[in-house]
Amino acid sequence: MNERNYIGFFITSILNIIHVMSEMKGRESSVMVEPPVFVSRGLVVFIGITGSRPGRIILDTGMETARRLSEAFSCETGLDEAAIVNSMAEFANIVAGHGISQIKNLHKHWDLMLTPPSVFFGNKINIASPRIRSIAAEIDTPAGFINISLGFEE
Repeated sequence: MNERNYIGFFITSILNIIHVMSEMKGRESSVMVEPPVFVSRGLVVFIGITGSRPGRIILDTGMETARRLSEAFSCETGLDEAAIVNSMAEFANIVAGHGISQIKNLHKHWDLMLTPPSVFFGNKINIASPRIRSIAAEIDTPAGFINISLGFEE
């Protein structure tokens, strides 16, 4: 499976959802093959992909960017940590759902499903996925940078 062919679905999804939910415009700043260990900026939303092509999606950003996005999405300020975590989990879930739907539209025989999102936050969280080859993209938004990583088992 060539992840490079599919990461664009997730990039487009992030850009469209941010624009619709906050009227912010972002842009893709880079796409790269990821090293075996992923190092977080501070807040990671991890969504598993199950079915005929197991893998995972990781959305990663700094806590300040997560706060700015969450406040823009909710049109509220002063959100607490729980509200930010919930907002980013739902944002990642929407992004993942749109991206996986696009892949399933291309490959109707693939049985792909998403797990519920898990959120991790803290300084320099390391995530290793030894059997997964992944590709990542960085998205530049007025709120800050967001990384999206897509990987499938080899």
